[in-house]
Amino acid sequence: MKKVIALLVAVLLVPSLSACRSEEDEQKVQALVKRTLENLVFVEGGSFTMGDAGVTYTNEYGREVFRYWTGEPDTKPAHKVTLDSYSIQKYETTYEDFDLFSNVTGRELIDEDALGDPDRTSEKPVWGVPWQPAKDYCQWLSEESGLPFDLPTEAQWEYAARSRGLNVAFATDNGKIDIGRNYRGKGSPWHPDPPGTYPPNPLGLYDMTGNVSEWVNDWYDQDYYASSPEKNPQGPASGNLKIMRGFGIIGSVEFNALLRRKERGPESTDGAGIRCVINTPQPVNAH
Repeated sequence: MKKVIALLVAVLLVPSLSACRSEEDEQKVQALVKRTLENLVFVEGGSFTMGDAGVTYTNEYGREVFRYWTGEPDTKPAHKVTLDSYSIQKYETTYEDFDLFSNVTGRELIDEDALGDPDRTSEKPVWGVPWQPAKDYCQWLSEESGLPFDLPTEAQWEYAARSRGLNVAFATDNGKIDIGRNYRGKGSPWHPDPPGTYPPNPLGLYDMTGNVSEWVNDWYDQDYYASSPEKNPQGPASGNLKIMRGFGIIGSVEFNALLRRKERGPESTDGAGIRCVINTPQPVNAH
């Protein structure tokens, strides 16, 4: 108990980073928080079938390709999930936003060596962020706003990408890929576009198919879907790998299916992008 009290006293005596911020930085942080809150989409809770539904989709070349990784063992069985309501960022986090977070918290910039590169400009989605800094960013938004920001769970991400559980292959406006209209054009598969370049899915979310993969909170377990609880699943209690959702850096559209799943260690330098949620059952008032 004495150790706990001593630690609390020590924390209170140490000036916070926010207290040391310049007026300019403080204004930028408040503007970021306001912009983030204004660009939230409320996702009404409900039930849906999560995982590999085993249906097929014909791509633009007339080739039949599988939705939802049919044949991959870690995407089965399809199972019922019921979620409480929450809010999620409409757009992927940009380099501008993550660089501000890095600067005011005393962190090294992501891809600092690439500053000035066309894919490392302020309006592009930040990419290559390890899992822990991605989590830290959402929790920093929580500290700055007083609201329960976090990374989405895998179930929350999928439910929102599929516009509250629609049985679609891609998180586009029509559930399909129309090159150049709702998905980046041919010839640019390795270069993400600014968030919001193409139409959103029916729920109003941009770039959940295409652009960059995004971190979720869950640990990875190949067999988790077989034992996942129905109500608000949080993923395994522990593990060695974390989960990315969405896919868009590899060029072949037929492999950019909505539920493509990649796993990396939480300390890996080969990271992903960020989209945070707020875990409140009512819409958030941005004003």
